[in-house]
Amino acid sequence: MFVMRYYENGDLYSYLEESMEILCWRDIVDILWSISTGLESIHEHDLVHGYLHGGNILIESEMNSVDAKIADTGLHGPVDKQVSSEQIYGVIPFVAPEVLDGSAISKESDIYSFGMIMWMLSAGIRPYNDRPHDKQLIQEICSGLRPNEINGTPPVFSRLMLQCLNANPLNRPTASQIC
Repeated sequence: MFVMRYYENGDLYSYLEESMEILCWRDIVDILWSISTGLESIHEHDLVHGYLHGGNILIESEMNSVDAKIADTGLHGPVDKQVSSEQIYGVIPFVAPEVLDGSAISKESDIYSFGMIMWMLSAGIRPYNDRPHDKQLIQEICSGLRPNEINGTPPVFSRLMLQCLNANPLNRPTASQIC
């Protein structure tokens, strides 16, 4: 049995809905800092999450800050664990294109997922919420589709997000570089 703290605000999806899709940049940075340090810890142990998305991020809103924790960390495991395409359980927009195309889950694919979380927080909505999450979307993501940058997003934030969403996994920053 595994016991962990109860997070009153639920997951990141619920928190976004409760916030009426509007978050201040201070809260966005707090959330992303918490996620990136958690991801750094996972990667330092030569593990990968593999299924990072808003449903796996637990949120606790404090008086002057927001705390986030990564959940479901035991789902994937070691970096070298092979997974077939039939075993991909992630939420399509958050799964890296190379994984959708059959490559193994990696630290770099976790960083892609982090980039999609960045986009979701800046937009206040889930990625590709206006279309079906089907084979057509998978093909388009593998061909380079990414969500549009959101007006009003600070340039430094946009640059980091676009680096995380880079089509070439080797051009994505590491979790340590993000922190």
